[in-house]
Parts: sequence; C-alpha cells; structure tokens
Amino acid sequence: MKSSIKVGLIVASVFAVAYGGFWAFGEAQLKNFNPAPIQPGDVTLIALNPKLGFRVRVANSVAQLVQTSSNDQGFQSNDKSDSEDARRIPIRELLESLQGNEESLGKLIAVINKVSLDELQPGLAYWAADDVQKAIDGDKTLEKKLVEDLNVQLDGTPLDSIRVKSILNGIVINVPVSVKVQVGNELKTLVGQVPISYQPRFTKAVSDIIEKRFNPPQEFIVGNYRDVARKFMSGEMGREEVKKSLERIISQKEKERLAAQPEQLLQSAQVLINESLITSATSELRQDEKGKDLITLKIGLNDEGRKRLWKYSRNTQGFALLVVVNGVAIAAPRISTELSQSEISITGLREKRLVDEAVTAIKNLKASK
Repeated sequence: MKSSIKVGLIVASVFAVAYGGFWAFGEAQLKNFNPAPIQPGDVTLIALNPKLGFRVRVANSVAQLVQTSSNDQGFQSNDKSDSEDARRIPIRELLESLQGNEESLGKLIAVINKVSLDELQPGLAYWAADDVQKAIDGDKTLEKKLVEDLNVQLDGTPLDSIRVKSILNGIVINVPVSVKVQVGNELKTLVGQVPISYQPRFTKAVSDIIEKRFNPPQEFIVGNYRDVARKFMSGEMGREEVKKSLERIISQKEKERLAAQPEQLLQSAQVLINESLITSATSELRQDEKGKDLITLKIGLNDEGRKRLWKYSRNTQGFALLVVVNGVAIAAPRISTELSQSEISITGLREKRLVDEAVTAIKNLKASK
C-alpha cells in the first residue's frame, strides 16, 4: 500500500474516532434533555423549516421572511427578482401569534392568503360571518340590512333603489379562521378574524362604469344602473347567485383553506431561544476588501440555551435561524452544523445600526432583571 494512501486512511480513522467521540459526548449531554417549548420574547431565535415555501431574503441589509411560489427550496437569497410572487411575512405578527395574540394571527392569515388589508377604509359595512349566515338562513331583519348593504337581492336581482355607497364598496365579512398554534408549552386553537371583501357581480359592473367619471351626476349613475340591470335581467350579462357566493366565503372549506399555510408556518417555526436564556451580547466590526463594514454579532447563552440550540441543530440540517430583536429580523443564517458552544457568532452582517440596537436591547434586558 502506498504511503499516501496509508496516511489518508489514518487521518480518516482519526477523524472518524474524533467525530464518534463528539457524537457520543453529545448523546450523553442531551439524551435526557427535553425542555418544554417556550414563547418568543423581545429577543428571539427561531428555527424555520426550509421546505415549506417560506424563505429568507436579504433586502437593504435586513433579513425578511417571504412566501414564494418558487420551487426552489433554497433558504436565503439576495436576488430581488427570484420570485415576483414573493410576499413579506410580518415578523412581529408571526411572533405575536406564537404568543397567542389572535388579532395578530388574523393579520398574519390575511397576508399569507393575499388578502389586502390596505383596501379596508373607514365607513365600510362590516359583517360578522355568523350574521351573514343568519341573514341567508332567513332572519328578516338581518336579510333586509344585508340586501341594502349589497344593493342587490340574494338571488342576484338588482334593487329598484340605488345606494351609491353600497354599489361602490360592497361589504367586508369578518371570517373566523381557527389555527392550531404552539403557545409556550401548550398547543392552542386560536381564532383569527380575516376581513374578506365582497362585491356582487352586478354592483361591481356598475361601479366600474361610474368610478371612471369624477363626481358623476345623479342622472349618469341612474342611467348606467338601469342599463346594467337590464343586461343582467335579460341574461346578456351573467347573473350571480349572491347567496351561494356568500355561502362559499363563510364555508368551513374556505376557512380550512385560509388556515392551511399559516398553520404550517406557525407549527414549523420553533422558538429555540428568548432573552431569558441569553447571558450577553457583543459585536465586532471589520471591513471587507472594498472597505465596507462587516459586523459579527456574538450572543452568549446559559447552559439551557446552549443545549436547546445544540439539540435542535444536532437533529435538523439546513434550517434558518431567524434572529429577531423587538420585532425586527437582524439576521437569518442557514445552519448546517451542530451548534454546541455557549456563544454563537453571526457573521457577515452589514447594518451596523441594527446590530448596535440589538446589542443595546439585550444588555438593557439583562440589566433590568
């Protein structure tokens, strides 16, 4: 056997023995370590599964969690064009949902399902899903109000009267969506209210016409209303069963659809560390070859925090460790090795202000204890 091959085999054997010893040491340390789940805090380190259609993207030196339709399972990207469909997931609402906040959960569900919250203006007609159900089931008082707010009968027949506000806006239905969320050491079913805008096909056709004209006179509105109504009643334009449309919006099937991806994200986002497990924070500054700042954030952990991070990284490969301070994602390094030390170093950060704020926040939290 050649000497080079012998040396290679010896080195490989030594490495295998050393790794085997480290693995055995880890097993002994972590075998009986089964900590209870914890909630996010002001400083939180969260592990994220990279295979669920959510990824971390760096924009303007800040880590962002986005949802993407891309089939690429890579976790981190600096390319703004990697998916035109990418949507930012609100980090603060994600953390607050993991703390059991149902208002934040509603916003999170809406964003993930592309429900626009920006279009919800003051003065819109809001309906609880239960009241819509009662109206379409025959409650006369609620049915009358619903028909007026929609400006159309439940069978799709246009009304003789014209309520411009109803024609232009339709209604907003608050749909209760149940999601199972791990809140600390308890798996809870939380209910987020998701505002779903609905405008009947008939009034949408009328509003599309009158909105094209600034401050349209009454005769313009009435004339076009009657013209569109005639087309709907004659069959020239497709008539809508409004009752069936409303039933679809508030159906259990639709609620389950709205809940699916948010529940998947929340159940895959595991809180590993909060400030109660952190002992210190420092930063180091250097320049890259172009003279630009490169910052390293160092976070010290107590023994429980060290073991939590070690056990998760030992059993899970290729996850993203999202570091969040006061609702802002500071970094999200991809982890492919075991993290067994009592101090973790997050390198290559560019935004010195954010790192400085994170270090100050951690020190202030420790000082207040």
